[in-house]
Amino acid sequence: MFRRAVLAVGMAAVVLAGCSAQVEVKRQVAKAEFEKGISDALEQSIGQRPDAIVCPGPIDAVPNKQMRCQLVSGSVKFGLTATIRSVDGSDVRYGVKVDDKPLS
Repeated sequence: MFRRAVLAVGMAAVVLAGCSAQVEVKRQVAKAEFEKGISDALEQSIGQRPDAIVCPGPIDAVPNKQMRCQLVSGSVKFGLTATIRSVDGSDVRYGVKVDDKPLS
């Protein structure tokens, strides 16, 4: 439980840039790939992987497009905002901002 609390507190103010994913023909990042990319980036940034990232669906590969997702660490959930930063062919870069406080 202590590890999960540290993970949750450590992620509260994380802002990431430079995450990337491959785009589908429809110029979207698939839901599963987007969630995995967010988890990978958080693990790389803070050294621990969240239990899960849950997004509502795929995201259009359009600069400044945002999606709200949830980060799950044990029984604690945080909201997060993922923003498409740039699109260069099939390379999509995005940033992630985890909310400061857990969801109630």
